[in-house]
Amino acid sequence: MGKPNTFFVALWVLTIATPAYAIKQGTPATAFPEAIVLTAGGFVPCSGVLLSPTTVLTAGHCSLGPTVTPSFDVLAPNALDSSGKPQTAHGSRDWSPYTNDVKTSSDVRLVFLDTPITIDHYATIASAKVAPGTKVVDVGRALNGTITQNDYVSPEVTINGDASSLGLPLNYQATPDISEDGDSGGPIELEDGSHTIVALVDTDTVEQSITETTPIDMFVRLDLVRDRILAELADPDGGVLPDGGFATTTTSTTSSSSGGCNVGSPTKMDDRWSSMVGALIVGVGLCGARSRRRKKLQASGLSKKRSAV
Repeated sequence: MGKPNTFFVALWVLTIATPAYAIKQGTPATAFPEAIVLTAGGFVPCSGVLLSPTTVLTAGHCSLGPTVTPSFDVLAPNALDSSGKPQTAHGSRDWSPYTNDVKTSSDVRLVFLDTPITIDHYATIASAKVAPGTKVVDVGRALNGTITQNDYVSPEVTINGDASSLGLPLNYQATPDISEDGDSGGPIELEDGSHTIVALVDTDTVEQSITETTPIDMFVRLDLVRDRILAELADPDGGVLPDGGFATTTTSTTSSSSGGCNVGSPTKMDDRWSSMVGALIVGVGLCGARSRRRKKLQASGLSKKRSAV
């Protein structure tokens, strides 16, 4: 039996097994050099943020699952090297406390880069819960529904408190809901220019099948996992951690910027096929697979599977 066409395999991942999330009405995020675009396993597009020269923070579900060799290609579109080109790096180790249930585990992931990405100042994590009414901005790689190789910053978004009343105690609820496919893992930063991140793009009420008159964004809170993240930054080789956390190591590879979904160096067909077989074995559920775009179409009445709210 022959191997399936790589294009259709990639299309399958993006439309069925991709939990990544696009900024509506965004503008180029040139003032956010810490924001990156990330591709997991050669196919899954996400966003993220640099915490240090060799550490990226993204969403926990930005992965093909724990049984698939971790491989992350990272592009920092607004962090230029000496030749004026965006810096790139590859990550072959990661850590996450996410157990594939956004209601009971924090949907975050650290990716440890094989080579550094250097900028003047890195993002810092808020140490305390922010108050209802706090103004923030989303930063992510998509613009009005199109996944790109750049980062965009959203108009002002208001955090309305935690999302406990909606069944997600580890998240904030925020309006308007302007994040879509492509932005998952993108930083939610205070709008004061301090480069303080309070949360990451994660999910919304539409995706969680929670009926609201107006969709509500739900960002994963970082104050709740800040200490664990800082501990991993101090000891990235710490290995297995409780609550589903894991750290793995593979042989590093050299990466460079390229087009399409795969930001880094093209992966060999055999490697891509092996990754996809692993993803199939793991299953859509274990990979945290969600299709936010599909549910937003349903919510808007463009799908017969779900009535408009």
